[in-house]
Amino acid sequence: MVIGEKPSQVKTIVKTLCTHSETEKVADRLYLRIGKWNEKELIFIPLLGHITNIDTARDFGWNKCLPLEIVQNPRSLILLTNQTFQRIISQKAKAVDELWLATDPDSEGDNIAYEAYTIAINANPSLKQKTKRVWNSSLTKQEIIRSFQNLIPWELYLALAVQGRRMVDAYVGFAGTREVTGAARRVIKQRGLVLSVGRVQLPTLNLIVERDRERNEFQQKQKYNLLADILNDDRTKVVVTVKHDQSPFEEVKQVQKILAKIQGTKTGIITEFKTWKNNIPPPRPWNTTDALVLLTKELKVKVDTAMSLLTTLYEKGFISYPRTDNRKFKDGFPHEPILTKLEKYTEYKPLLKLIVSTAQVRTNGRKQGTEDHDPIHPTGNIPKEDSTITKLHIKAWDYISRYYIGMFLPDLIQTRGSVKVSIKQEPFSQKYQHTTKEGWIQAITWRRPKESKVFSFTTGQSVQVGNIKKEAFKTKPPPQWNGSSLIRRLEKLRIGTKSSRPEIIKKLESRKYIVRHRKTFYESTSMGQSMIQVFEKIWPELVTPSFTRMVEAKMDEVATKQASYEDMLESIRQQYIQLHQKLVSQLPELQALLKQELDHPREDIVGTAKHDSTIAKLICPVCQQGRMLERKNVKTRQIFFGCSRYPTCTWTSPSTKTREGKVIPTITSKDMVGPCPKCNGTLFLKKIKDFRLVGCSEYPTCQTSFFLPRKGRLTVLKSETCPTCNHHLISHISSKKKGEESKKRIFCVVCQNQ
Repeated sequence: MVIGEKPSQVKTIVKTLCTHSETEKVADRLYLRIGKWNEKELIFIPLLGHITNIDTARDFGWNKCLPLEIVQNPRSLILLTNQTFQRIISQKAKAVDELWLATDPDSEGDNIAYEAYTIAINANPSLKQKTKRVWNSSLTKQEIIRSFQNLIPWELYLALAVQGRRMVDAYVGFAGTREVTGAARRVIKQRGLVLSVGRVQLPTLNLIVERDRERNEFQQKQKYNLLADILNDDRTKVVVTVKHDQSPFEEVKQVQKILAKIQGTKTGIITEFKTWKNNIPPPRPWNTTDALVLLTKELKVKVDTAMSLLTTLYEKGFISYPRTDNRKFKDGFPHEPILTKLEKYTEYKPLLKLIVSTAQVRTNGRKQGTEDHDPIHPTGNIPKEDSTITKLHIKAWDYISRYYIGMFLPDLIQTRGSVKVSIKQEPFSQKYQHTTKEGWIQAITWRRPKESKVFSFTTGQSVQVGNIKKEAFKTKPPPQWNGSSLIRRLEKLRIGTKSSRPEIIKKLESRKYIVRHRKTFYESTSMGQSMIQVFEKIWPELVTPSFTRMVEAKMDEVATKQASYEDMLESIRQQYIQLHQKLVSQLPELQALLKQELDHPREDIVGTAKHDSTIAKLICPVCQQGRMLERKNVKTRQIFFGCSRYPTCTWTSPSTKTREGKVIPTITSKDMVGPCPKCNGTLFLKKIKDFRLVGCSEYPTCQTSFFLPRKGRLTVLKSETCPTCNHHLISHISSKKKGEESKKRIFCVVCQNQ
């Protein structure tokens, strides 16, 4: 019996190994495949990822026990197994004499295999001694055959390390979320309120919130550079512009003092000039983080989208397994067959001719992680656009292939130089770099270094000095996190794993703790900021990476056979009990902070950061006290905006989408004309189908309306009001007609004053 992780993966394996195969439908959308290979009859069972789910036992559900009891009682968590797969695996296990586990070749795949293995040996204990692991680096024909011919012993260590992480996450998720949500619900009357808490989720959110705080609190400073032009001998051409060694200056007085000293000076002395060659070897091989960083940056896609592109390319046999921590190819890795296959791609032929040796990449990294996987590389198969492979997949494959080829190419060689100039004893200097041999950047073009102007002098030479000037500039805030920089930072801090990081970012988005704007940048919402503001005071151990790093380190010990799974899990459970007890002891303070921070569901506020151009739209245009919240109609599922002070203020507005895809209110403060003369509502400029009118915000209770011209441009003049009724005046510019000029009139819609 061969256990695969996905139907598509199993289909590829069967097609490669078996000349003829039969398909057996055993459940809805579940098909087994039966075929012969090497005189063995194989039954292939494709799973659908994890077939077990961790949940609380019946006596430990919501409101059935104190959340702390979930952690204190080791029997509170149970594994719920998919009954269909349990029945099928049990049934088939009784009829086979060997079990081969062919799930994805990493720790997560091992954990999925462990779930099926447990069911199988319960049904047929003899399989425990006859279980083998299929460990393939790609889904090419050669690699599938190699891995099935060289089955390795099945060991539980990698699987148990993942299982340990899942159990710890369940303790934190179930107990922490229920404790915090219960506390919040006792002080905040908000329907469906759930505050999600997670071991990896909180530190990741904290990174984004901290960066937004830095940007919001950033104070721009004016700084100055002092520059001088060095001219040729006849003073007709600028050879190089040098910068004062003390630049940037914080005080303009310092610059003015030096300027007063050297302004008008015509000559200077070269105190030092040197040049040197710089050989830059090809970059190291890629692991998962490296690939995600590049694809999110160059393709302008989300991290989870980049991971999906890599997964599809692997499943179709175009790249190696994409989930790897390793940056080192094993000795004797067969590079030559892959490079030979890539010659079929016309664009790569000129690059492949530059390779001197195909024995090994010229810069090999070092072994990382607990799994024995090679770095990400192409298999040599060339993709073509079809129903599953899009242009985006081909672009991602092209980046991977070019990077792989570039690792075999010669060094990038640069000529670099630096000059130091003394102008009336004031030190100035400048550097340059110039590429003399492109080497590996011919393939890895996106890593091409910047070129600068080349110059040449002699030490002790007298040079002509031209314009001397000060250059003012303002400091910039730290950049927002984007997908690539965030993934890189999470890896450095050991927050999450290569598989979980994209999913955590996606989860934070789905829970509206963060939003993505300008395609690639992440920004915390007010809800996310409030969560961190509360937890960094009450539960700093969960907000900082310390606890999650400890969990990862202990589970790595399990994966490398240095510690017992049961001992490690018990140790972590006891540590979390102490952390949870600390949370319980501070529940009154927690509730006070939650009420203060979450009294309004601010995660839906339009515009969350001070630098956001939509910040002016935060305040309700009617009551001027509440905030504009994004809501969803339960019946129609349409998004609209309403005041956070509802039912005190009943203002609402339909929504519209901007060109950037951002949802904003259709009616804002700029459309407000003034108070309704017949009720307590507010008059707004509105558009209903082909009609434009000023109507009351209390419609349909109040049907006060004033119709406006259908054509032309209408604007509410916020700086001008009617002297009679004090409503804002409206400007109307008529549409142009042939031979006529457009006409403009300003009027009051209520009392009709022109």
